[in-house]
Amino acid sequence: MALHTRTVRLLVLALGGSVPGLLLAQTNISGLVRDSLSGKPLGGATVQLVPSATPWLAGRTVRSDSLGRFSIDTVAPGQYLFGFQHPRLDSLGMEAVTRTLDVFGSVKILRADLALPSGRTFVRSFCGANSDSSGAVIGRVFNADDGAAAHGGSVIVRWAQMRIDNGGVRRVQMRTSATFGADGRYVACDVPTDVPILLQARAGVGDSSRANDMSGEIELAFTPNVPLLHRDLYLAAPEQRSVTSPGVAAASSAPGTARAPTAPAGTARLTGRVAGADGRPVAGARVSVRGTDVVVSTDSAGMFRATGLPAGTRAVDVTALGYAPVRTAADLRPNRETSIAVSTGAKIATLSSVNVVGATPDRGGFLQRRAAGVGYFLDANTIEQRGAQNVAQALLNAPTLRANGYDSQNRPLISGRNYCKPSAFLDGQLLRDGVGGVDDLLTVRRVGGIEVYPSAVEAPAQFRGANGSCAVILVWTRAYVP
Repeated sequence: MALHTRTVRLLVLALGGSVPGLLLAQTNISGLVRDSLSGKPLGGATVQLVPSATPWLAGRTVRSDSLGRFSIDTVAPGQYLFGFQHPRLDSLGMEAVTRTLDVFGSVKILRADLALPSGRTFVRSFCGANSDSSGAVIGRVFNADDGAAAHGGSVIVRWAQMRIDNGGVRRVQMRTSATFGADGRYVACDVPTDVPILLQARAGVGDSSRANDMSGEIELAFTPNVPLLHRDLYLAAPEQRSVTSPGVAAASSAPGTARAPTAPAGTARLTGRVAGADGRPVAGARVSVRGTDVVVSTDSAGMFRATGLPAGTRAVDVTALGYAPVRTAADLRPNRETSIAVSTGAKIATLSSVNVVGATPDRGGFLQRRAAGVGYFLDANTIEQRGAQNVAQALLNAPTLRANGYDSQNRPLISGRNYCKPSAFLDGQLLRDGVGGVDDLLTVRRVGGIEVYPSAVEAPAQFRGANGSCAVILVWTRAYVP
């Protein structure tokens, strides 16, 4: 017993202190793990602290909570390798984030935060030093059916750019592309950060069984001061089915006659909740999946459910009376249900509803305004006689409107005077994408009437639109125009 006591005393003297001093030479380390790209905390991160001199030995490991907070207590003085791991790192193609941390016995409480590198650091790493004035989009491409990485293809990035030349101001469609290999990873460089972009993935021709696979085209926007976007995409083979609108007879298949329009369909399901900025549910919101004919409405709890959807990453549009339209995206999988939460855009001013009583229902006021003779009007019979395949084609002969090129589906891009973008309303609700947005939501056979006004000044007060100097187009379905 005496020998043991003497040994402890000699050890303390050799270290130049006392037993109480040794016990107090401990530091508590706490901090926050943060995603520098989104500005949000990273919950569930594995934080590790390992002595630099002996990194092969087991160190200290803790997990961050849902707010990204972590704490490591009773850490002895020394130099450590300090870092974290998180699934977010794998999705970005990164190894664990690690740095050196010096712990001094004189410091009892040490604050040490961890974070992803900045967006600009990512862009320089992926795209080179010459990319300081542009952004990048990164991610992985997967097959929707089995969730495995797609084995090759390309990701297309498109955006609109205003150009001034001898012909005046016009809108030009720009694009870039990025290839992906067997791991599905892609990096699209030289992307502008000040405009919305459209993103779509397409499979390569190497795998004949998946050569036609593609995702839907979704819209993304950069966060201010963060020049990097991360978005995974899911590919699926296009599926088609005949669609006949209610109350409209199927087109004859005889030569020379139009065929019934088709729209993608599948076995994926989409559910979710639409809420306002205050968290309260938004009832009666209209939810549609772009490129399909599926449109559903939210119930009193703001909930919706859509079935029969094609797989793959798809754009989802949400419009609600009194709110700015919102676009989001959903990754749909065959025979599975995907759930999303949507927050509506800012509230917009609306006028009191007008009730028109008469022998013939005219819910939108189309017939009343046509009788007044102000504006340019097309009813369903006129549209059918012209043989228009979509709303954009039906508008080609409207005064003050013109075609400014064609989109990827060979539909005219409708412009107003000086190539401005007209404001478009569907059943009284403003659409974010103008006339193209109408054609994405419904077939021309469901249109009951169209109104065109050369400018917002000449349009009805409740339909002034987003661009006061450009044309206003009102599209009404057959439910509003008999």
